[in-house]
Amino acid sequence: MPSRRTALVAIASATASAALGGAADPTYPTPRQPLYFSAKDFKTIETLVDLIIPRTDTPGALDAGVPIRIDQQVFSKPDLQEVFSRGLASLAPDFTALSQSEQVAALQLMSENPETPGGKFFRAIKNLTIEWYYRSEQGMVEELGFKGNTFRASFPGCTHPEHWPTEEKV
Repeated sequence: MPSRRTALVAIASATASAALGGAADPTYPTPRQPLYFSAKDFKTIETLVDLIIPRTDTPGALDAGVPIRIDQQVFSKPDLQEVFSRGLASLAPDFTALSQSEQVAALQLMSENPETPGGKFFRAIKNLTIEWYYRSEQGMVEELGFKGNTFRASFPGCTHPEHWPTEEKV
């Protein structure tokens, strides 16, 4: 009879093999059904996250299943429900039918007016898209190249001076 340790090692090995092995073209999980959004609103959410983090040479937010994560987050937080309801209502009723340049122009207008329902909505969906994308395997591993527990001799930090903290005078 195998020991508990042997059984755990076998299970872990099988799980790791299934997760790491596979086809040359990665496949991504099919999203489940939304809990909060209607089919029309969910399609709008999919369009928005694809505009925020599109697929390039790395997977985009749609590939990472971000829309369903946003749906779960909004479903569980009443304050987000209000932000999303008002924000979706501020979009054109046929937002998904607009050209990409018209969609981007609408989002640009929202971002320029942060205190409006549309502006609050855009900030919320943008933040959630970024958060859930970079929590996913597609964002962390495939885009950022995260390798797990690795040693760094140095940590150079952000190379964008505009992101550096400023000195505050006391």
